[in-house]
Amino acid sequence: MYPALGHAADGNVISRLKFKQISTLDGLPTDEVQKIYQDKEGFLWFATRYGFCKYDGYQITVYKSSLNTPGLLTSNNIYCFADDNDGFLWIGTQDGLNTLNKKTGEIRQYTAPAIPNNAVSCLLVTRENEVWIGTDSGLCRYVAEKDSFVMYDGKSTDGIFPAASIKSLFEDSDGDLWVGTWSSGLFRYSRKEDKFYAYPKINERNSAHVIYQDSNRKMWVGGWDCGLFLLNHPKDMANVSYTHYSHRIGDDASLSDNIVYDIVEDVHTHTLWIGTRVGLSIMKQENPGTFINYKSLHSAYHIPCDEINSLLRDRFNNIWLGSIGGGVLMIDTKQSPFAFYSLNLAEDDVPTTAVRALFADADKDLWLGTGSYGLARKDYETGVLSFFSHIPEFSDIPGVPTVNYIIQRKNGEVWFATYDGGILIYEKGEKVKVLTESDTPYLYSDCVSALCEDSKGNCWVGCRGGMGISLADGGHYRFGTLSFAGGGLADWYHVKDIVEDADGSFWIATANYGIIHIMGDVQHPETLKYSNYSYNNGQLATNSVLCLHVDKSGRLWAGTEGGGLYLYDYKENVFTEKNQEYQLSADMIGSIEEDRQGCLWMGTNMGLVQLFVPMDENLATVRVYTTADGLQDNFFISQSSCSREGELFFGGNKGYNSFLPASLEKDNEAVPYLITDIKIFNRSFAVLEPEVRERISSVMPSFTRKLDLPYGYNNFSIEFASLTYKNPGLNRYAYQLVGFDKDWQYTDANRRFAYYNNLKSGTYRFRLKATNENGIWSQEIRELEVVVLPPFWATWWAYIIYALIGAAIVCFILRT
Repeated sequence: MYPALGHAADGNVISRLKFKQISTLDGLPTDEVQKIYQDKEGFLWFATRYGFCKYDGYQITVYKSSLNTPGLLTSNNIYCFADDNDGFLWIGTQDGLNTLNKKTGEIRQYTAPAIPNNAVSCLLVTRENEVWIGTDSGLCRYVAEKDSFVMYDGKSTDGIFPAASIKSLFEDSDGDLWVGTWSSGLFRYSRKEDKFYAYPKINERNSAHVIYQDSNRKMWVGGWDCGLFLLNHPKDMANVSYTHYSHRIGDDASLSDNIVYDIVEDVHTHTLWIGTRVGLSIMKQENPGTFINYKSLHSAYHIPCDEINSLLRDRFNNIWLGSIGGGVLMIDTKQSPFAFYSLNLAEDDVPTTAVRALFADADKDLWLGTGSYGLARKDYETGVLSFFSHIPEFSDIPGVPTVNYIIQRKNGEVWFATYDGGILIYEKGEKVKVLTESDTPYLYSDCVSALCEDSKGNCWVGCRGGMGISLADGGHYRFGTLSFAGGGLADWYHVKDIVEDADGSFWIATANYGIIHIMGDVQHPETLKYSNYSYNNGQLATNSVLCLHVDKSGRLWAGTEGGGLYLYDYKENVFTEKNQEYQLSADMIGSIEEDRQGCLWMGTNMGLVQLFVPMDENLATVRVYTTADGLQDNFFISQSSCSREGELFFGGNKGYNSFLPASLEKDNEAVPYLITDIKIFNRSFAVLEPEVRERISSVMPSFTRKLDLPYGYNNFSIEFASLTYKNPGLNRYAYQLVGFDKDWQYTDANRRFAYYNNLKSGTYRFRLKATNENGIWSQEIRELEVVVLPPFWATWWAYIIYALIGAAIVCFILRT
């Protein structure tokens, strides 16, 4: 869904837009989208030529007249939206005006002569909650008290404002109303003066098709086939003038086309975006008149469509594009805190993009295991990335197999563990040495997968099949079959990682025997004792462990394949699973690094995870970063990570990322989340019979605060969504039906509902909370009262009747 992100070009403007596309494949009725609008609740609305749509980040709900809903709308050709403070969404169409009561779901229609013309081109709700309607025959304002419309023409404006075809309405920062017309010019209504002003002819057509004010209070006007105009001195009628920007044939840096549909400002890049007939034009405001133009046929500046009808900046500053033929595009231009490096940008022709190992040496040079094609080095000073064949010390090495692990010894040597070539030893200015199983007694095999130099200068070598040690005194030891305390043997084990703890004992991560703990003096191997933590003995819930990390507090963490994250409990002598406690969705933890602030960073199969766990684990915080944040991919390769002077590096199949954790912004912004549907026996609330809906709730699910479920209707589900759009699949949810659920129930974006069946009659309280896309939980908890009504024979008045009947029977017996 996200094409590859390019690199910065022309300052803050990015050359390759990172976009998410929504099309008919996702539920749009057509790929011809004429307007995009965000309402006060945070929902997005798409106007198309075949109805309008509501979008919550996950699913699309379509409203249109059809065989099932004939006459629902005055027309399915939707032009525009606006929503007021009373819960109404106003919908302008080719043939009339409609309102959707968002609280009740009721749609109402208005047509001429109530409004000047049935073709409603634009709508505006002001900060004073006034509703203005622009039609092909003039302007009007809705008067809620009388449920009628006031017309504005020459008679009501002292001859200033004509009965023109209205194409745009805009309220500026002063509260003035701007009106653009098809061919009658530009007008402004001063609220303070209660007066209309007519502006000098703006272009040869006198067209003001779209109006926009940027953050610098500059007024912009787009004309139909006339280009873009900046108003100079817009409120000084005696000195107003226009600066004109247009398309010039043969000038690629001019406006892409003179038919301007819409305008919006991107606050991240401080640029003006202009939607035109042939694409998207972006202009840096400090360089007016110079545009970068994005088109479907452009290789460097590409978007998958050309005719950009609508532009919107949402509450999270994402930019949305409505197009003719390409559906909807969402673009995030926020500069990523993660630098992304792709190997195909190297001066050498590196035949892969994958980074399987990373290490920063004492000279700050970065060594990279380049997929199955060996090795490369990035020079710290020059930034040049060189393949191993261009590094002089490797001149006698015909080829380097896959590099699995890299370390630097205390003596300065850099050791490379390779898949089937043993160990390569690099020393600056010297020819590279090669250690293989045939000439190195402590090598168990030539498939070396882990290296570790301990506090005493011994080098541990983990292989596919076993491991050995190169002792600091020149001796060596090769481990044979391991006999575990408590029973059990390991005669062939694939070592993935090796760490030393504060007590000087060693922990070995394996792909098939879980974790092996070695205690004793390695100078005297006969004293060594071995313990095993694996699925087989119940001390670890998996046998496949990819990485280990001892943090600054001495805690031992284990990343596994398929089991997620584990923490060693020294008291209970067992590894405890932490995914559920910390709400981690990733079940593959391939590498773990620790920053200077004590946060753990984990490369996983679901993005890059930041985990901070203070000594009080109840205060732990988790954040998740993904491709939407600028990462090379959501999958990171095991053991492909390292650190250098506070900077962290993580590698994957598409390159590697680097970043400074201390510079990351804390995204604690609360996200809007709502109940989106109530289903009874799997039937959506909107399609229930009206009398049933009224009994359950008088308002739609997003607005209700109480459900009354009649007897027999207690098989129900509650659906919910966080209205964030950049990467909604990362949102997580927790819910609890107090009175039934003992604790919070956690779920993810794939299961956004709570299901209940056969609840006993009584009153319950449904509670809901959610995270943002980086895993930060909301402080607010939404609540919904749920009343399950008893059958009529179990109601209080039924018991009164029973009592009266019983009393009558007793009286009758006594009398007789």
